[in-house]
Amino acid sequence: MKHKFYIILVVITAILLSVEYLMSSKEGLFTRSVVQIGTLILAVIAFLSFYFTEKSISHENPNKFVRGVMLATLIKLFLCIIGVGVLLVTLRKDLHKPDLFLLMFVYMIFSSVEAVIMSRLSRIK
Repeated sequence: MKHKFYIILVVITAILLSVEYLMSSKEGLFTRSVVQIGTLILAVIAFLSFYFTEKSISHENPNKFVRGVMLATLIKLFLCIIGVGVLLVTLRKDLHKPDLFLLMFVYMIFSSVEAVIMSRLSRIK
């Protein structure tokens, strides 16, 4: 099941990158480099989050699973805050707000997929 998540993550990332590429053409709605780099960073964050949670699910002690989920959530939170901070500091006046909203939507997609697969994994174990 964990390999299924990695395949799904790669497929969703590829689909999102291609849609973002089309939506950010010459007169596009979004800044191409910001949105695509942000999507790749969010995919890596989702991978790390799933890795830490999946690593803790195999323990017999249910507290380890809860701690793993909390660790993954904190990692996601802090890495996203750092990413937005870097984006705000580097772009300052050139910030295109729809880019941030699109990246929040991408974050919700990755988190939803991760939650569904993790829920299925926890039921199996």
